[in-house]
Amino acid sequence: MTEPTEPATLGKPATEYGLPNDEILVEVPVYLTQKLAKQLHLLQYPQKNSTVRKGELNPRDARIKPVHGQLELDIPLDVDSPMYNDERGRELGGGLGTGRRLDITTLGSVDIPKNSDYLAGVIHHGELHLTNIAKVTQLRPSLKYLDRLAEKKLAESKIDDYEEPDDEKDAKTQTIQVTVRSAQAEEALRQQQHSIAFIQKKLEEEPWSRLSYYDVGTSESVSKCGKLVATNREPLVCRTTPDEYLTSVIGSTAPDV
Repeated sequence: MTEPTEPATLGKPATEYGLPNDEILVEVPVYLTQKLAKQLHLLQYPQKNSTVRKGELNPRDARIKPVHGQLELDIPLDVDSPMYNDERGRELGGGLGTGRRLDITTLGSVDIPKNSDYLAGVIHHGELHLTNIAKVTQLRPSLKYLDRLAEKKLAESKIDDYEEPDDEKDAKTQTIQVTVRSAQAEEALRQQQHSIAFIQKKLEEEPWSRLSYYDVGTSESVSKCGKLVATNREPLVCRTTPDEYLTSVIGSTAPDV
């Protein structure tokens, strides 16, 4: 596929959609590559009002649960800042389970329903190279340390309220219970196992796997970015019209009126 020397109109002209007939200034060859299609994730930071800059995150630790696709990043806090409350930090640090003050904020992943397809595009030597994005994920602050603090306080209150049982309370009749499930009960159990609570339980049981984080501009990052450029230059045989292809990707191509 070579870059044409003269622009050519593809599909219906803009005037048929009631849009101005803008002049085509340049045509760009488009290539598709699947090298990273199963590994490429789009991470969104909804609580940030700007693009994440180089060196801004620098997580202390990164981990993932590959089966369920859950991701966490531990971002260091500036504990030397005059805005940091050391006393409160030591109190909340009890929820980390490490005996240190709260010196990190954990960003946890929240999967976004896939309502449309996303692609990552790279302009390389006047060519547009596209790779499918496998998953879109938002990273939001996780407050699990507050849950651990609440559980710790609850356990302490139960210890304070504990009473030594009487001998009569210790004497319990032991029974053996036999359960026979009907077909309806088995079906209900199967549905329960696919419930949100069951899925959450399986997610929590899956162990974390450590990840290595490489920032923008590092040799590892540059090497991966190189795989976003297609090496196969064979032209694809399109079995649909441009309009049909765009409709299959983004829905209707007709402008809203």
